Amino acid sequence: MLIFAMLVSSEEDRTKLEQIYIKYKKLMYYIAMDILKDTHESEDVVQNSIIKTAKYIEKIDDINSNKTKHLIVTIVKSTAIDIYRKNRKNNTIDIDVVENVIESKDIPLDDLIIDIEKSEKLAERLAELKNEYADILTLKYYHQFNDNEIAN
Repeated sequence: MLIFAMLVSSEEDRTKLEQIYIKYKKLMYYIAMDILKDTHESEDVVQNSIIKTAKYIEKIDDINSNKTKHLIVTIVKSTAIDIYRKNRKNNTIDIDVVENVIESKDIPLDDLIIDIEKSEKLAERLAELKNEYADILTLKYYHQFNDNEIAN
């Protein structure tokens, strides 16, 4: 609650921001989890989104309106996507994972690294598709499901 007090000056705006948090926190968390797939980062997105919402608090008349909900959803999505892009840039290969894979297979290290890079590029391309299409392609070519299994 202390953060609410520091973000806005008037008691009315503090109450409004607190009500927005109480009403939309589950929706905000759900949206962030859908994008990031990480609980800690999703919680950070919710907190950062509330801080960003405080900048617009004077323009919000009704917290139950679709306009307010749309604003909250837009802020959460953009915040989560920013974190997702930042994480993707900082994506590194864990040496322990590579060593475990090398021990389990007799694949040269160069070939293994090339395979990992190809997989990362494929994952980036799949992320550009609609979720339904990406899921189908993943099931078909990665998990090697047949058409009937995918249809089910």
